[in-house]
Amino acid sequence: MTIRTVTLIGANGTLGPSVLAALLAAKTFTVTVLSRASSKSKYGADVTDKRLSDDFPTHELQDALRGQDAVVVTTAGTNDDLQIRIADAAVAAGVRRFVPADFGSCDSGSARALDLVPLYGAKKKVREHLERLAGENEGFSWTSLVCGHFFDHGLQTELLHFDVLGRKVRVFDGGDVKASFTTLETIGFATVRVLQRERETEGKMLYIQSFCVSQNEVLEVVKKVKGGEWKVENVDAEEYMREQKKRLAEGDKEATERLVGALGVVDADWRGKEGFAMELLGLEDEDLEDVVRKAIGK
Repeated sequence: MTIRTVTLIGANGTLGPSVLAALLAAKTFTVTVLSRASSKSKYGADVTDKRLSDDFPTHELQDALRGQDAVVVTTAGTNDDLQIRIADAAVAAGVRRFVPADFGSCDSGSARALDLVPLYGAKKKVREHLERLAGENEGFSWTSLVCGHFFDHGLQTELLHFDVLGRKVRVFDGGDVKASFTTLETIGFATVRVLQRERETEGKMLYIQSFCVSQNEVLEVVKKVKGGEWKVENVDAEEYMREQKKRLAEGDKEATERLVGALGVVDADWRGKEGFAMELLGLEDEDLEDVVRKAIGK
């Protein structure tokens, strides 16, 4: 069987628009977006826009998901209760493939990430629930895509520790540690490939990238694109993360994002992972300079 009908939940977030665009560009899917009744977002004529009560009750989810082959979730990955409710409704509705909101900067299967960023436990909880559902329900399966920092978004928002307007950068451990980063567009395309290669991707945690580069390599290209003098702050990664974990324990909610930002630089080289899926999904590395120019070249 081939996946034809796909429901996207979270189409108006950071990643959602790129996934929606990729699904539509494939021209092989009938695409539905589920959104809250209060949402002001609008979608084109090629999309079926279903509105549910704002709390996404189970019975409404089941009704909305009947007749769907796959569900892709791009809401906040830390909202485990919502994702588990959606997954249960998907099974009840006869959905075959579930792609959870496991996208993001860090590997939610990493003991280090789970220790430093407790919120990543929510992604692990969702994945374990999906594994149980797949074991108990023939015909239901899941796939997680782990992509590292959203490179273009991260470069624009200082998640990668680049202050482009201020021409400042924080580099960890000398700036030569390599990490896997992925553009929003490539994540969308990879999601399509997961659905198109249903059997090959079933029940797997897959790792992708647009490129694996160091902060110094990114800085060299950013300087070329933006010019000017740059202030470089060299920081010890372990010391920085210990400090952020302490701040998190003291109630500093923004410390979570700082921890994620650091981990996504020093603990995110996917090339040696068992689930490194560039060949499986037919992906190739992108040109770093081309991506940087698109992100911040104006």
